[in-house]
Amino acid sequence: MTESISVKQAASHYGQSPALRGIVGNVVSDLQRQHADSGVPLPQVLVDVPRSHRFEGNVVVLEELLNVWLCDAVRAAAGSAVMARTAEVLITSVEYADCIEIEIADSGPSLLERQKLGGGVVGRVHAVSQQKLLDQVHGDMRLDDCAEGGVAVTLRFQRVVSRRIAA
Repeated sequence: MTESISVKQAASHYGQSPALRGIVGNVVSDLQRQHADSGVPLPQVLVDVPRSHRFEGNVVVLEELLNVWLCDAVRAAAGSAVMARTAEVLITSVEYADCIEIEIADSGPSLLERQKLGGGVVGRVHAVSQQKLLDQVHGDMRLDDCAEGGVAVTLRFQRVVSRRIAA
């Protein structure tokens, strides 16, 4: 994993909005600690989030969303202890003028395979239960199959635009 900084350090270093890299790093670190305590092998988790990307919203809500989808990606990628040693999860972000996207991609089974294994509701259950949180941070999500196999969850958050009324 790349260098991780705390949310407080991120906020003070980049101004009022915390650095996304620090938030993602905290969620990944928590997951790594949980897996270390359990003895269950963890797939390789790679973070490719630029230092300049910031999150303009409720950090606690974002952490909850990232935790749910990251845990899901890790479970899917690991599959079994043997698979966990070669599996990987990649977290990236892309910044646009009007939004920021965070993608969590795993090397697990495709969406169709997951739906067959989970009775046809894998992904939708999370989407429904997470919609309230997404609404709180002006976000939405999308599930796509990755070209190399696995699934990518894309979380898209609209930029908070401050409007000034001219006097």
